[in-house]
Amino acid sequence: MKKFIKLGMLSLTLFLAGCTTTEAKISDPNVNMNVRNIAFENSSIVEVLDGVKSAVVGISADYNDGYSVGSGVALNNGNYVLTNYHVIEGGKNLTLYFADKTTGKANSIWYDKGLDLAILKSSREIPYLSAIKENINIGEDVYAIGTPLTLQFKHSVTKGIVSAKDRVLEIESSSKGSTFQQSLIQHDASINPGNSGGPLINSQGRVVGINTYKTAEGEGIGFAIPIKVGESILNRIIENNSYISPYMGVFGFDSEIAEVYGEQLSMEGVYVISTTGPAFDIGIKKGDLIIKLGDYDIHNMLDLRVALFNFDVDDEVDIQYLRDGELVSDKITLSKR
Repeated sequence: MKKFIKLGMLSLTLFLAGCTTTEAKISDPNVNMNVRNIAFENSSIVEVLDGVKSAVVGISADYNDGYSVGSGVALNNGNYVLTNYHVIEGGKNLTLYFADKTTGKANSIWYDKGLDLAILKSSREIPYLSAIKENINIGEDVYAIGTPLTLQFKHSVTKGIVSAKDRVLEIESSSKGSTFQQSLIQHDASINPGNSGGPLINSQGRVVGINTYKTAEGEGIGFAIPIKVGESILNRIIENNSYISPYMGVFGFDSEIAEVYGEQLSMEGVYVISTTGPAFDIGIKKGDLIIKLGDYDIHNMLDLRVALFNFDVDDEVDIQYLRDGELVSDKITLSKR
C-alpha cells in the first residue's frame, strides 16, 4: 500500500528565531493588507503571486509538547480562513501569521474530519481570494503557497502543473484502519509538512484547491481537495454566521473507482458501500448507485458532497438511485451527525 503524508502533521518542540505566538504590533508597510477581494487583470504571474500572499496565513496550534505548523487562506470573505482539519486537530491557542509579519488569533467554527477541512474565524479581517469558476485542466500551471517545515518559511511559493484529477487515496489510520479521500487534484508543485491547508492557485490568482497530502515514497506527487467543497460550506457560514453540516449516512466510491473493484456500472454516480442513519432508514444499501440529490446531478463523491452542503439538517430532499439497473426515487431527511 502506498503511504501518504498529511502535510500539516509537523510538530515542533522548539521555537525558531523570529517566531512567536504573541500578538505582533509592528507591520510591514510594504504589504497591502487593506481588506478587499484580490483580483487580477492583465497581470504578470510575478504580480499575481506577490498579491495573493496577503490572503494566505501561517497557522500554529499549541500542544502539551510543542506546537504544529500549517497554512490557510481567506476565501470569499476576509473574516474566515479555510484550512485542513488535521492542521488544528486537538490543538489550542490557534495563531495566524499574516503576510505583513503581524500575528493574530483564531477560533475553529466548523470542521469535518472526514473531508479534512476546517474553517477558522480570524481576529483580524484580511484580504481574500476567490475560487476558480471553471474546471481546471490537466497540464494547467498551478502554484502552492504555504508554510513548509517551519514558520521561518511562511508564504513560500512553488510551481507545478495539474497531473491528474479525481484521484482516490487510501489513507492508513491508526485507529480505524483505512479511510479514503476521493476526487482529489494531483499536482507536482513541491509541498512539504506545513503546507497543509494552504491554497493551490492558478495563474489568475484564483484558488483551485486546498493542499492536503503528498506521497511518502516519491517526489512531485501532491494532492489538493477541490475548492468547490470548501467554498460551498464557507458560503453558508458567511450567510448565516454558522453552519451545521447535514448528514445522509452514505459511504461510497466514485463509479469509476467501483469499476476498478469489479463492479460493472452503466452510469456515473456514487456506488454505495455501506449506509447508516438517514440512508439506511430509507433502505439504500450496498450496490445502489446514487445519481441525483435534490436538483443536483451526481457523477462522483465531489458532486454529492457539494450538493449535500447546499441543504440543512432536517431538510427532506429528493434522491434518485439505480438498483439492479432500475431507477428508484425516494425522499431522504437529512440529520445531524
